[in-house]
Amino acid sequence: MLLQAMIHYHPYRCKTSVSTLRLGWWFLLLILSSCNHLFMDEQKPNTAENNFDLLWKIIDERYCFFEEKGIDWDRMYDKYCRGWVNRDIDNIDNSTSLFNIMARMLEELQDGHVTLDDGYNSRTYTGWHTAFPDNFEVSRINTYRKHGHTKYLENETSFSDLPESIGYLRCPSFSDKFNRNDLNDAMAMFKGLKGVIIDVRNNGGGLVSEAFLLASKFARKKTHVGYVRYKTGKGHNDFSDYYAHYVEPDGPNSFHGKIAVLTNRRVYSAANQFVSIISCLPQVCIMGDNTGGGGGVPISAELYNGWTVKFSTNPVFDINKRSIESGVKPDIPIALDKTIQGDNIIESAIEWILAK
Repeated sequence: MLLQAMIHYHPYRCKTSVSTLRLGWWFLLLILSSCNHLFMDEQKPNTAENNFDLLWKIIDERYCFFEEKGIDWDRMYDKYCRGWVNRDIDNIDNSTSLFNIMARMLEELQDGHVTLDDGYNSRTYTGWHTAFPDNFEVSRINTYRKHGHTKYLENETSFSDLPESIGYLRCPSFSDKFNRNDLNDAMAMFKGLKGVIIDVRNNGGGLVSEAFLLASKFARKKTHVGYVRYKTGKGHNDFSDYYAHYVEPDGPNSFHGKIAVLTNRRVYSAANQFVSIISCLPQVCIMGDNTGGGGGVPISAELYNGWTVKFSTNPVFDINKRSIESGVKPDIPIALDKTIQGDNIIESAIEWILAK
């Protein structure tokens, strides 16, 4: 078994885009069944050089952002492999040196979805957020929540009342699914309010289906929210056409008033896509910092030695067919002022909602 393509892409569950997504899913399955040469190759001996060559080949044939990021992958091979081959790469320590060589090469992609895992250690690029201020401190939120007026869901999403008839929804992750009944009941808290603040700061992503589901609770009508493309061949630019995605109202207690979405650089992957999706609704304002990005659907593959590599494929785009890999820009950029006790980003959102 040379390469096991383990798809971690989660089909969107909203009623909104079922027909379109079924078409896209069918297209992806067709690719997987008819283009096996993209994913399989002959088994080779488990040597350091063969494992390195396989890793380089997997990324070369299946990664989706070479052109967008201006990466010369052939040069990466020269930089990280040939020097070690000349020094007999097969004599290096498989558990340390080879892992570090591979990880450093993958970090050149500057992609938080790209991860190398040997079963004990995992290495992922973190530069998409570490070089920027967090602009979020969870302790500051309680300054605004009314005592006893917060409802917590099983997936840690919370719904609160704020002063001035404003709702506050804190969604720290999309890693766990919503209980639809609980979500619908919680949404009832927002009935009749002037506006809602959706705080996704520090949300590192998870299930794309849950990002679509949450966005559907704020949609007035079926709305076009972006596109996805699928990798169709070994070439760096071998992609399918654009497949449109939509979101539409789902379930009772939807909210259609003014919505301020709070973001920072730690908003990534499915959360990054949530911001892109909900920004398409007319009553929404994105406030805070640029999101961290993560616009490629991640999948995993296995090397000869059992190590796994996760990487981005099938890029996602906004409604203007612009890649969201580098993040979504806020409508109103705001940095957290740490010289005050409260959260000035929340205060700015309240001010925007109350403005006529």
